[in-house]
Amino acid sequence: MASDNLNDQLYATNLAISDTINNSRDPQIALDHLDTWIPFLQNSNIAALTAIGSDLQQLRDYVRSGDKANTHELLQRLGEQTSRAASNIHTWAGDHLHNGIGDQLRHLGQLLVIVAGNVKASL
Repeated sequence: MASDNLNDQLYATNLAISDTINNSRDPQIALDHLDTWIPFLQNSNIAALTAIGSDLQQLRDYVRSGDKANTHELLQRLGEQTSRAASNIHTWAGDHLHNGIGDQLRHLGQLLVIVAGNVKASL
């Protein structure tokens, strides 16, 4: 993915997850965005990205099977990992208010932790 396209994908994913959280919408909308990331990450030449792709595949399976305990644990871990990975990324792209890829990743990490908390509260 080119930098602009990557930033746009991150922005769309963040919006879908935020909308799901704030409006109690069907999580399938957010999962559809995550589905676009799985092949991109799994086909990466970077081991950390391929591992995240595998985690997203597992997350999708947990959500579809209704396994809330494992969904919570994996979302929490992914959120923390995403936030840590974003801490050193300062690439700017796109036309969004917080348009840096690092900013988008930090936001994604925060959203994943929020969703993890929501899942835990529903256990």
